Parts: sequence; structure tokens; C-alpha cells
Amino acid sequence: MVDFEDMAYRTKCSERTLQTEVKGFFMDFVELVKDRAGKTWIQNTFGMLKSDSERIRSIYTSDETKDAVISILSNVQKIYRKKDATVSQLKRLEADTALEKGEMNKALMLYSQSVLRAPKTGQCNSFDSGLSLSLALWGRSKVLMVMKEYSLALNDIQQAVKEHLPNVFKAEAYWKMAVCYKALNEGQKAKVAFELAERLMDSKEKKEQLQQDRETEFRSINKGTKKGNTIPHCVSNKLTVKSDKELGRFVVANKEIQTGETLVVETPYAACLLPDKFGTHCHHCLNRLQAPIGCSDCSNVAFCKPACRDVALSSYHSYECKYLDLLIGSGMSILAHTALRMVTQQKLESCLEIYKNKSEEKVFSLCTNSDKRDSDDFFQRTLMAAFLLRCLQKCGYFGAQNDSGLPTEDELKVGEFLLFSLQMLQFNAHEIFEQVTVQDYSIKGSKLSYIGIGIYPTVAFFNHDCYPAVTRYFVGKDVVVKAVRLLQTNDIVAENYGPIFHRKPLKDRQKILSSRYWFQCKCEACTHNWPTKDEMENINQRVRCPTKNCSNMFTLPVSTSLTNCTKCNHNINLDENIRLLNWCEEEYQKALEYLENNKPDKVVEILCAALDVFHRVSTPPHKSTQLAQETLQLCMASFGNVSNTLKKQ
Repeated sequence: MVDFEDMAYRTKCSERTLQTEVKGFFMDFVELVKDRAGKTWIQNTFGMLKSDSERIRSIYTSDETKDAVISILSNVQKIYRKKDATVSQLKRLEADTALEKGEMNKALMLYSQSVLRAPKTGQCNSFDSGLSLSLALWGRSKVLMVMKEYSLALNDIQQAVKEHLPNVFKAEAYWKMAVCYKALNEGQKAKVAFELAERLMDSKEKKEQLQQDRETEFRSINKGTKKGNTIPHCVSNKLTVKSDKELGRFVVANKEIQTGETLVVETPYAACLLPDKFGTHCHHCLNRLQAPIGCSDCSNVAFCKPACRDVALSSYHSYECKYLDLLIGSGMSILAHTALRMVTQQKLESCLEIYKNKSEEKVFSLCTNSDKRDSDDFFQRTLMAAFLLRCLQKCGYFGAQNDSGLPTEDELKVGEFLLFSLQMLQFNAHEIFEQVTVQDYSIKGSKLSYIGIGIYPTVAFFNHDCYPAVTRYFVGKDVVVKAVRLLQTNDIVAENYGPIFHRKPLKDRQKILSSRYWFQCKCEACTHNWPTKDEMENINQRVRCPTKNCSNMFTLPVSTSLTNCTKCNHNINLDENIRLLNWCEEEYQKALEYLENNKPDKVVEILCAALDVFHRVSTPPHKSTQLAQETLQLCMASFGNVSNTLKKQ
């Protein structure tokens, strides 16, 4: 096979896993230290080091680097978007106006901005008597009530009361709370809330209105979204992990796997939201926001509910909060942020315990390709680890702040953890996405939108194939892996790292894979240079020999369906396999009709059965089958994260 490796492109791809295309100050830091150290030292001394432990220690102890590293990193300081009572009040007043005009979506957006910018209750008494947060939540609850989003409205009312909502609104708050409970079929809670509201009322007219609401039926709006967003974690017992020198570790089927089977459901070891999604998605669970709540200290991030906020504030966000703008401004990649998150999501003691027992941790067994890295690559990643380590020192992760800048032994161990993660994530992290549909939730014409990064230690064992056996989608940040074609015992169960044979020609696929993932793909589609989708028009259909375990194929049309197979030497009749192949084509068309009617469950049911039959009687490449698999993947993705924000053309 021709070698398509492009070393310049490979270097660029590797750098992009460490830093974004937008240059930040990190690369200035790298260039300055490189100039001080000199190319000869980096290649002949640093480049000869054999372990991450030696590398991270070297930059703090070598005369060529230590002064520059410690001096520059001493400038690390808090930079974050602070709360602002002025902005919060302004946005709330604008929202009040929008609400009066009946502009509900605008009002919801403005109240949410007010909520996110509001300081802690009592922190800024010169605005709203220190009650900006409760007033913003109270205002937003009114919009949510109009929208019949009773569950979200209830959350806001409860939070507003908790944040010392002024007494003048208390009676109305319990009244609205009662309506929400009633709409959510929680009758006993509604009864108690109505009684509390009535006791706080002194107006006969309002009591009469309250009585009317007691007797009125309320229903929460149903948008046709998923029933719950959790799914039990699992790994199919039909999967076995094997390894060899050429392929490394890979997954094979130990039994027949049918199209549509769920093979893995896994929560990430660590996950991060893309910075440009901070305003639209929950910082913790990555679900799209409807009525966001904020961090108590910064205005950088948002959460979908108090539970997500509380988990984040009790772990990683307590360390990252006041350094987020610094981290983003450095130009570091989301992979680098995920390396930091692998540390900040747990306390120091747990992190050191993982480091101590790393041979038992699945994530530490994942590929880093350290034997293929050059000295420049290691040097940049070591400096990134040092920058992240300094942020951890400054934010209090290690307890008492280390003003010297020289890491302690425990800090160096965490630095080594970071350096390993910066290498491992380059080849093992998965993009987390959501399906973006048009505003009527139509799947046809939907697109996949990249929202974050996760590291999934089990899914990372799946190798690449340009004709993948599985697809994946996400429920929140949990990944679901399903089979999209029939697999026999001992077949490799492979996913796809990006380039698929019918979309990109061989040369382009090989360039991407060798440069981004550092291997030459030898899958069947590459070995036999399968045609792209446009080239498949000229490919004749084929059917299998019907004899069990015979792999011979017959190209259609055949002069006679009664023939002798030259491979198994049996007299055979191809009629049934030809009929079934035609049946598959008919089923593909039937599935498209259900897709037009936006019935993904039915599409999946039809295509899973048809694709199984196709792989029993025929073989790829086959254009309509590739299109059917794309349709299947599209419909399966609709079972996960979906947003209806794409506008019709």
C-alpha cells in the first residue's frame, strides 16, 4: 500500500490537540523557553529522557529551563468573568418589558442572563437590596408558567424563595408553586402550597382567584422529547478485547452480533464542554440549557439544574472557576482542559492514589504513542503540563499555596499525571455531539453539532475501520455504541475515527489517519481501494454462494441461477439470495418513507432487519446499503442528545 503520510501535516495536527487555532499566550511561553533552552539541548538532552517523570522534573531542575519556566509561570493569576449586579438588574428590567409585550422567548433569554450575572444574595446591597438573584428567578418563573414549563418554573420559584424572595411576593410564590405541583400531578404538595398561599393572603379577590386555580386543570407542555435521559451502563458479553503487535488492543465479537444491538453504554472518565457552548449547554451534564442557573462566584458557566451545579462546585469547578478565562486565553485545546479535568474532578488524595495504582487503572493502559513522539512534541506537552500544574498550585488544589513555584514531590506526581493525559487524550478522546434538527423536530436534514470531549476507557479499545461496524451517540455525556451491520464470531468490532470510505477517497483517508492518529489503515476498504459513493454507480451487485461457510461471491446478472460454485464445488441455486437482495432494496425504500414521516423508531426497525439480511446474502461495497446505514445512524442519533434549534431554509 502507498504511504500517504505527510509529516508537516502530522505536526500541525498534533499541535492542534494541544492548542487551538487561535493563538494564545501559551505558545509565546513555549517559544521563550525554547529560545532559552536551545535546540541542541531540547533534542540531545531533553529528547533522550525516557519517562514522563524525568521530563516533568527536568524543566524545573535543568539550568537551561528552570529560571524561565518558574519566572513566567509566576504570572499565573485569577482571570474570570465576575458577577455584576448592574448588568443583572438591567437585563431583568429589559425582561420585564419583554414579558409585558408577550415576547416570551426574548423575556426568557433576558431573565436567564439576569440570573447568571446576579451576585450572591446580600453581596451587593446597593442594587435590589442584595436580592438580584431571587428577583431574576422570580421573573423567569412567570415566563416559564406562561410557556407551561411547570417543572422548570417550580425550580425557579423554589430557588427564589431560598434566596430570600421579598415577603411581598411570598403569597403569590406559594400560589404559583401550587399550580406547578398540580400540573405535575403532585396533588398533596399542591394542596399544602395552596393552603400556605391562602394563609398569606389578605385580599378576598385574590383568594377567590386562588380557589378558581384549585378547581382548574393544568397540564405541562409535552414537546415530544425523550422519556428521561438516563440509560443503564453496560458492556455486551458478546465483546472480547484482544491484542497483537500490529493492531494493539482491539475488540472482537465472540458471538454473532445483529444490527441494532447495544454493545456499550459508558459514562466518561472525564468530559469537558467546548468554551463556545458555555452559554447554551450545562457545564456538567452537557445537556442543552432551558432555564440555566449559575455558579455562585463566576459568570463564565451555566448549569441546567441545582444538582449539576452542586456536583461541579463541590469538585472540579471549585478549582477551575476563577482561572477559566486564563485557561481559555492561553489558547489551550479542549483536550488540554480535559487533562486538567481528570485531576480537578477528584481531591488530591484520590488523584495520588490513582497515580500510585495506575497499573490497575484502565485509563492508564490507553495508547500514548510515546515511542513515536519527537523531542519538540514532548517539550510542548511538558510545558503545558507545567502551566496546568501552576494553575493547580495557585487555585488551592494542593492546600497551602506554593509561592516558590518549585513543585513538591506530590505536585510533581500530579504533573506527571497531566503529561500522560496530554498524550493519551490525543488518540483516545471522543467528540461528544448532539443532533440538531429543524424546529419541528424533523430528523431529515438534521446535523450533528460538536459540543464537547470525553474520555471513555472501554470505547477507546475499539479500533478504526473505514467501513465501521458500530455507530455512537450520546445521552448527556454518556456514550451509547450500537452495531450498524451484522458481525460474525471473531469479526473485529471497529468504529470510525472520521474518514469513511464512501465519503473520502483512499488517499485522503490515509493522510488524515496517518497524520491525526499515527497509523496506516489496512482495513478491507483501504486494502482493496473500495469506491466512493459516486463511483459505486458502476459497481455490479453481488450475491454469496448459499453453501454454509463458503465465501465465494457471484456478480450479477448471472446467465443462470443454477450453477456450480468453483470454491466449494457444490451445485447451487442463487434464486433465493437474489430475491433477498431485491427485498433489501425494497425495505430501504420503505424506510425512507418512514423517515419522511419522521418516524425514527420504525426506520430503525426496518433497516436493522434489512441490513442483517444484506450481509448474509451479499457484501459491500453497495451504494444503497451505505446510504441505508447512514440513515440508520441518523435515526439512532435521534435517541440521544437532540436540539431543535436548526431553522428551516
